[in-house]
Amino acid sequence: HFNPLHAGMGKKRNKGRQQQASIPHKEAFQRMNFLFQASLLSLSTHPTQPQLSRFYIHTMKTIAKRLVLHLDPSVKRLICKSCDSLLIPGITCTHRLRSRRSKHLVVKCLTCGGLKRYHTETDHQLWSEKPENILAVLPESEPEKKSAEESSVNNPQGDHPLTYTYTRTEQSAS
Repeated sequence: HFNPLHAGMGKKRNKGRQQQASIPHKEAFQRMNFLFQASLLSLSTHPTQPQLSRFYIHTMKTIAKRLVLHLDPSVKRLICKSCDSLLIPGITCTHRLRSRRSKHLVVKCLTCGGLKRYHTETDHQLWSEKPENILAVLPESEPEKKSAEESSVNNPQGDHPLTYTYTRTEQSAS
């Protein structure tokens, strides 16, 4: 009989195991990464049927909302807020440069007609990228070099921050 109140009680046994720095909600980020890639793939293979892509994005946003995880601004710019469509120019959205108020880019979703406006001024900076708003910078490990074959298999869409993965299959002898 399992009692959730008593789960975790008792001694922790870590004999001979090294403590690794765990990333909170690592599985959730991996799942969200998979859903985003699946959405891109389904939309690129079937651009006339975006329903499956929208379902994947909706599921990804639901996971993020339940666990209070924040999506990167570059990922948010690719998703329509009202209908959860991926905003790909020429397929699911249109891009127009306007300069009425100030120079800005207008992105119109072709599914629901929703609009997004982004400043295009050279000195404009996102709130998340301003130095005074960054609490701490974590040290990054040096990325390993990948062959062209690994790069195309693991990251077919390009170097997007949510879809970039590293794999190492064999040691190179120098």
